[in-house]
Amino acid sequence: MVIGHGEDTSIIQETINILDDEDIDFFIHWDKRNTRPSLFSRYSTICLIDSKKVFWGTDSQIMAELHLMESVNESNITYDYVHLISSVDMPLMTSDYFKEYFTRDAYIGFVENIEPESLLRVKYYYPLRNVKLRNPYVFRILTSFFRNINKLFGINRIKKSGLEYERGSNWFSIKTALLPEIIESKNLKYFYHSYLADEMFVQTILSRFKFEEKNKFSLGDSAMALRYIDWNRGAPYLFNENDIPELKVNINKQYAFARKISDATIIKRVFCSKEKNTQLSE
Repeated sequence: MVIGHGEDTSIIQETINILDDEDIDFFIHWDKRNTRPSLFSRYSTICLIDSKKVFWGTDSQIMAELHLMESVNESNITYDYVHLISSVDMPLMTSDYFKEYFTRDAYIGFVENIEPESLLRVKYYYPLRNVKLRNPYVFRILTSFFRNINKLFGINRIKKSGLEYERGSNWFSIKTALLPEIIESKNLKYFYHSYLADEMFVQTILSRFKFEEKNKFSLGDSAMALRYIDWNRGAPYLFNENDIPELKVNINKQYAFARKISDATIIKRVFCSKEKNTQLSE
């Protein structure tokens, strides 16, 4: 499941090229503000679902994810796993290794202890669905304004929901059998009209899997979700051609995808010496 935007589709096309396989299909939501992409494959089916405008940080991201999940769940094919990525991520596994690697029900990233600041994302009602929040100044002003309005009227959605909220990476790999539990959750309403809650709703609904990951908190929530993401060099770091040796070392190991990369040629150069039929090592 791919959430994409922009006019450059070269990175997602190269990802498709690497994972192109009769057992791997692609469901793609492309931001309605951009040109609908033309993508191709030899073996994989590519399904471009109906798209909506997606604004970073708003619940429109959650809605796009849910639309992807619904499309997979309602398809005529019974899939084993779903993997959520963005259009600027790259695979770190060959297709054969990828198909063999996954054995558990869920690969979801969790932070060990959710911060009080993160709970503010869902505590109050934020009518920000179609607002551009990437500007830090706009973000602070609007969230602070609506927070104060909510306080004035005594609104506390956390208290009303009674939920124990969790947070982690918004990218995940899970068994498709878990999709109805997310799609049909009566608690989804508590994540609408929020901000940055795409990092919370799956973790909260599937919170039971956190206890399976308790020995992996030191690795970080991204690694728990099998995503190679560097938060030390960036927010996140944008891998470039100088990082090709680093990415090559991680091929067919414990990471499914790297986020995020600057150029599609990086994928070609990382995989140039890898055989498509590389098997899962003991």
